[in-house]
Amino acid sequence: MTRRSRLLRYALALSLVLLFAGYFAFSTFVFSPTESDYEPDVATLVPRGVDFFVAKSDLRGDFEGLPRLAVQDELDRTAAWRTWLESPERAELEARHKIEAGLDELKRQLDAAGIDPLDVIGGDDLAVAGYFKGATLDSADWAAYGRVTWMGKLAVAALDYPGLAGLDQRGVTVAPGEGFVTVSGGGLARPIHVARIQDVVVLGTSKELVEKAADLRARGGQESFGMSAAYNDEIAQSRRTSEGDDIELYVDWRTAMEKLQLSLRRPDANSDQPWESILGRMFQLGSVRTLAGTIGFDRGVVVDLHGELSSETMTPFQKALYRQRGRESKAIVDALARIARPDTQVLAHLEVELGEFLTELYSSLEPAQRQLIDEMLRSTGQYNGAAAAIKELDALFKGRIGVIVRHNDFPVNAEKDPPHNDVPVPAFALVLWTEGSERTHKRITELQKLVNDNQGRFGLQGRNGGRGVFINNLSGGFEAWEFWSPFIDGTGHIAVARNAELYFISNSFQLVSDLLNRSNPLLDVERLSDRPDFNQLVNEAQPASNLFLWLNPQTLSKTLRAFAERTALDEAKARIDWDLERAREEDRVLREQFPGKRRNQLDSDTQRQLNEIVGPLLALRERELLREQVPALKARFDRQITYLEAISAALLTLSLDPKHFDLTLTAVTPLTPIPD
Repeated sequence: MTRRSRLLRYALALSLVLLFAGYFAFSTFVFSPTESDYEPDVATLVPRGVDFFVAKSDLRGDFEGLPRLAVQDELDRTAAWRTWLESPERAELEARHKIEAGLDELKRQLDAAGIDPLDVIGGDDLAVAGYFKGATLDSADWAAYGRVTWMGKLAVAALDYPGLAGLDQRGVTVAPGEGFVTVSGGGLARPIHVARIQDVVVLGTSKELVEKAADLRARGGQESFGMSAAYNDEIAQSRRTSEGDDIELYVDWRTAMEKLQLSLRRPDANSDQPWESILGRMFQLGSVRTLAGTIGFDRGVVVDLHGELSSETMTPFQKALYRQRGRESKAIVDALARIARPDTQVLAHLEVELGEFLTELYSSLEPAQRQLIDEMLRSTGQYNGAAAAIKELDALFKGRIGVIVRHNDFPVNAEKDPPHNDVPVPAFALVLWTEGSERTHKRITELQKLVNDNQGRFGLQGRNGGRGVFINNLSGGFEAWEFWSPFIDGTGHIAVARNAELYFISNSFQLVSDLLNRSNPLLDVERLSDRPDFNQLVNEAQPASNLFLWLNPQTLSKTLRAFAERTALDEAKARIDWDLERAREEDRVLREQFPGKRRNQLDSDTQRQLNEIVGPLLALRERELLREQVPALKARFDRQITYLEAISAALLTLSLDPKHFDLTLTAVTPLTPIPD
């Protein structure tokens, strides 16, 4: 053997020794390069009983390098996003929280270090879970669970050698524990506990959660959140988008509301706003115990949520409402969508006993309003009050209500249409289902005649004070009644008609006529039921629901924009503190023109003079305040409408029972760019 051969053999032997020594040293002091990954879902490292859990997979597909979103280029070209970037709300948010400045600084530091966080954490699975502890989210105890690459493992191993990593020079203290280390200082608001379980790094403010992860791994995930009924029945079985990387969500809602000191009585059943009052009587956030489900992003936002309800907190009306059996989506489409135009703004269907609903609606009114209704009904000689009328209506109609709304662009005929104000309103139709018998239809006609015979009592009047009820015979053998009233905003009348079992009540005679015409299946017209996007959303929704709600923001925005200026004007007027403004003006006028006299201590003559002077001044002040505030308020409403227009279509379905609810929502957001 030559000398050269012996040297090669020695070099090879030495290399093998160094390789094995390095391998065993790395395995002993850092981590084993050959260790396997943690095969179960990271949710099996989370203890059962946490207050909240949020998880997301395939983070790499969501970002083009943190913190830039993968869809950022498309987003930047949309009207909604550009409007947000230029809005005062965004500027105020940035000034308060410095979010964008922080993201820019994070990106600068990452670029300078040449690090892509997704190369460290892997971007496969990330979950956050914990417990609510106080009145703010900052006080929650939490832990994050993320799958990492070898770089992430190396970073965790480096915590065992803070001196080598230079952490002590940055004011960071690392304290070893049993199976974890605790990192504090260096600007951290709270100590962070860190552990690694194969390829999963667990870190958080809760030592309990971090320690528990190792115990759950040792027990094969038994008693973990990932093996709980809440996860397997309500998250794992939820509807998923095509990619399957939806956000998984669980919240102990009751605990969250109590710890965060949020009101359980929302919506407010005693609100001055009628819509909030009746909604609060139908549903209370305080009845929800837990929420679980998924949120995905596929052509928009796809939500599938399931909730546990506390029946002991429900009112009798709510219990009765939730016991109603859901209506099949096919039946809703056949009854409503096939008679509605494709540009329908809102199509809704609610399963509810009409009598119970009207009773709650009546109860939500002010006492003076209830008294007025009772007196009006008694004056007809057929009812002793609202309760008797509601009871009869409940017998005449089935337990469901439909609503169809579209932009009111029907042509106006000044000679034939009723007089009305210029309040912008959509054309809407309330749809009720009759019992279908001849006796029922006869009684409905008698009630229409009852209103006709008591026009004055019901506030009806025609042009120049004449009769305010008209009967129209339409093609197809339909009969539509018009009830004219100056109290009906925007149209000045209510129209009613019947088609087989369907009974329509609308603020537009032309909408009623249109719905009746489209009920003819032989009529060659486009219908909402013909829209491909509508049918696709229906197919993706629940097969049956208590509430079915279709929204078309693209056409809804037309009505909202017409209403924006009036809404801004009303809000600006509501903001004016007239007691304060009057006091200021009266004090000023008294000083200048009635020296020595004080408010609330004036004789009647002086008070009359003061009122005559201050009245015009307050009117002038109102005009000044409205000029100052209305443009900004209208601009704010316009921005909100622009955000809404980012959605091309949306469908919500809600199924209820006294103990649970299931909600699905799909909102299509195509990220349509602004035309060049």
